[in-house]
Amino acid sequence: MTTLTYFEPLEAGHCAFWARMTLLAAARDPRVSRLRLVTGAEMADRLSDVITTAGPEVTVLDETAIAALRQDGLMARGRAQWAAARAQLDGVGGQLFLPFMDHAVYGAVLDRAKVEGQISGIIFRPPNTYNYPLSVGRLKQSTRRWGSYLAAQRPELRRLFSLDEYAPRAAISRMAGLLTFLPDPTPDLSLLENRARQPRADGGTVYLLFGALAERKGIFALLDALGHLPADSRAGLVLRFVGRIDPADRSRFMAHLAQVQSACPEAVIELVDDFVSDETLAQEVVDCDVVLAPYQNHIGSSGVVFWAAAAGKPLIAQNTGMMGYQIAEHDLGLTVNTTDPLALALALDRTEARPRNAAFLAAHTPDRFTDTILEGLLA
Repeated sequence: MTTLTYFEPLEAGHCAFWARMTLLAAARDPRVSRLRLVTGAEMADRLSDVITTAGPEVTVLDETAIAALRQDGLMARGRAQWAAARAQLDGVGGQLFLPFMDHAVYGAVLDRAKVEGQISGIIFRPPNTYNYPLSVGRLKQSTRRWGSYLAAQRPELRRLFSLDEYAPRAAISRMAGLLTFLPDPTPDLSLLENRARQPRADGGTVYLLFGALAERKGIFALLDALGHLPADSRAGLVLRFVGRIDPADRSRFMAHLAQVQSACPEAVIELVDDFVSDETLAQEVVDCDVVLAPYQNHIGSSGVVFWAAAAGKPLIAQNTGMMGYQIAEHDLGLTVNTTDPLALALALDRTEARPRNAAFLAAHTPDRFTDTILEGLLA
C-alpha cells in the first residue's frame, strides 16, 4: 500500500475531467492507503463533489505558488513544477502524478536533488513523425525531446505516459522504455444513446465541423475547398459550422464565409456561432452524415474522433500526426492533406460510410485510462 498524490497546478482544458476520473478510481484501489490532492483554489472548487466522494487530503496552493508553476519560459516553468512536485513528497513519499509533464520533464533533467518517492506524468506532445516530411527543424525538435526523456530517466521518475499511440512505438522509446501508451478517454458518449436522427426538409448531406472554430481547425481551408467542387457536387451539400468562432479569426472568417456563399449558391452553409452543450452536440453528430476534423497539422488527438466513432460517422481529417495515425489505423474515415483545399474537396466528394468501430471505443474508456495510470504507478 502506498500514498498517491495527485498534483494539478493547471485548470484549463480537460484537467478537471481527468482529475475526477483518476481520483475516484484511486479512492477505490486497495493499493492506495493515503490519497492526496494538491491544486489551486479554482480547481479545488471545481472538484468539490469528487473531494467529498473520494475523500482525499487536500492542499490548496496560494496564487503566488500557482503563478510560479505557470510562469513564462519553458525551463523556468519546468524546473518550478518539478521542484514543487518534489517538495510535495517531502516527508510523505509514495507516488505523485503530475498530469501535464511536458515542461516538468526538463526540471527532472536539471534538478537532481533527492526525491522522497517517485513522480510520473503524461507527455502530451511527444515527437510524432507520422506522415510528416523530414525536415531539419522537425529532426532537431524530435532529437531535443527524445534527448530530454532519456536524460530524465532515473528511479525518481517512475513513468512517462503518452496519449499518442504512435510515438511510444518509435525505436528509441521501445529500446529505452521511455513512453507508455495511455488511451485517451472518451467523453460521455452515453449522450448518443437513444437519439433519433432529425431529418432535414431539404434532404441535404450534412458535413459537420464542431468545437472551437479557428484557423488551426481548418475553417478557411474548408471554405476554400467548396470552390474546388463542381456545382453538381455542391448541390445538396450542407456544411455546418457549430461552435464559437475564435475572436482572432472572426472578422476574416465572416467575410470569407459571405464570399463563398455568394460564389457557391448551390451549397448550404450554416453557422451556429455559440458554445453548445454536450447534449446539443450529441444531436448534431447524430444528425450529420460526415464529421470534419481538418486540423492544420495538429499534434495530438481530439474528442471529435471519439464522437464520430461512437456515432458511426466517417471522418475527414488530417493525414499527419496522432490523428492521422488513429484514423488510418482504425479505419475511421479519410485522411488527406487538409492544408490543401483541393485535397479536401476530393475527400468531400468521395467519403463513404464506415461501420461503428466498437473495438476502438472499448480501448479508450475512462476505466482503461485510469487502470493504465494506476497500474503504471502502483504495480
